[in-house]
Amino acid sequence: MRIRTAGTSILLAGALLCTLSACSSDSDATGGDVSGGGGTGSTGGAALTSRIAAPAAFDAAKGWEVQAEWLPQGQPLPYAVSRKAGTVAFLDKTEQGYVLNVREAASGKVLSTSKPWQGPKLTEDQADEQSGALAVPQIALISGQDREYYAVWARGEARKDELHEYKEVVAVAFYPADAWGKDLAPVGTGNAEAPDGDFDRPSVLPGPGGLVVTSYGGDNILVSVDGKVSDTSDAKVTLNGESADPDYLMSFPSAKGLVTNGDDRFGDDGGFGAAGGWQSTRVAPPGVEAVRKEESVGSGMTETPNGRIAGAAGNYVIANWLTEGDDLSAVHDLSTGAVRSTAPCRTEDTEYAIRIPGPGNGAGVKPALSPNDRFLVKGGNVFDLKTGKGTCTDSGEDAKKITLRTVGDDGTAYGTAGEEPPLTPVSVSATTGVATPLPEKAVVPDAMATGAGVFVTYAGTDIMRLIVLDLKH
Repeated sequence: MRIRTAGTSILLAGALLCTLSACSSDSDATGGDVSGGGGTGSTGGAALTSRIAAPAAFDAAKGWEVQAEWLPQGQPLPYAVSRKAGTVAFLDKTEQGYVLNVREAASGKVLSTSKPWQGPKLTEDQADEQSGALAVPQIALISGQDREYYAVWARGEARKDELHEYKEVVAVAFYPADAWGKDLAPVGTGNAEAPDGDFDRPSVLPGPGGLVVTSYGGDNILVSVDGKVSDTSDAKVTLNGESADPDYLMSFPSAKGLVTNGDDRFGDDGGFGAAGGWQSTRVAPPGVEAVRKEESVGSGMTETPNGRIAGAAGNYVIANWLTEGDDLSAVHDLSTGAVRSTAPCRTEDTEYAIRIPGPGNGAGVKPALSPNDRFLVKGGNVFDLKTGKGTCTDSGEDAKKITLRTVGDDGTAYGTAGEEPPLTPVSVSATTGVATPLPEKAVVPDAMATGAGVFVTYAGTDIMRLIVLDLKH
């Protein structure tokens, strides 16, 4: 497999491995028992007793871990990392409800615990374990403000009282990421309620101002940090002089308005931008046509705004641009649209659907930023936001598709190659463009914190564990 950056091609070869998030047993890792914590189904203590085959940059003997005895098999462990606060948050289930635990990433020290939070009643498909529906709450990091927040959210059914029917909702509770203390109450709670009772293919997108819940039917609801619920289902956005419906899969609130794609009737373009703010026609990367002119039978010459959002992370959106030669992708500042980095290839779209991620579903892997906010990864691409240069994996004949999950402050990104288990663990260098297959038994990190890597794995047992390992110095 060739790795492409501005003028660089590398050969990638590797062995096969089951991806971390897809394996149900981690049979290649040496497991260890973790003593249980207090409370029903509680998460275990912080002592590191499991041993996993982490990449060489991590110290497998230094760190901390917790276990989720309450988590049903196959469901994703709810956790999130705040790069700014240097914390890791995860959920515990007690008899009274779900408790948000926040620990210091570097030491494992408990910083805060929340009061128990009751999620909504499960829908019929969520209660069916064979449906593949997401049935446990999740955590999203709300950044882009002076203070970051952890949003605990869950899909389900709720009703006002016994005289009303159930409606499908996404219930949300917000907690400051840097809070201290026990039994913390949320600073805001709110329910994004489906206007017609049920969401059609619902999606959840964390934005700078809160959590956005959208669906294929045109529902578009923002739950802000203070708990205010804004239904913008009938709202129109004006992009590049055209009135359009917000893209239900790609709508991110910003200080300049809703950042979203324009009308997609032209296919993979139509422009993007912030309603009432910056527009894609004014922020095209150098050498790229902001408006594409095409001759069509019957319509004559048509002019179409270029660019399409493929995903977002932190204060950035990633967009694909059509060019005369190879396609190009770029990272744009969410507030201004300014180009921060480009790569000579497309970036795979992110899927934000509310469902359990599949083992080979690369589109379900969200974009990720390094703790120092310099590097961004999505799909097989690594963007350097300081130098402006991006690195791509080239899907040549017989080449395995690379999906990167996380990236460190040194520009080393980690992920897997292949689309069906067993997958090949791999690292990619943002500075050199070199892709390297890792040892066959290696477990790659799911997230990075300052000075540490976060691994979500069964570690050879039947209990899911969150393991945080120190980086070697």
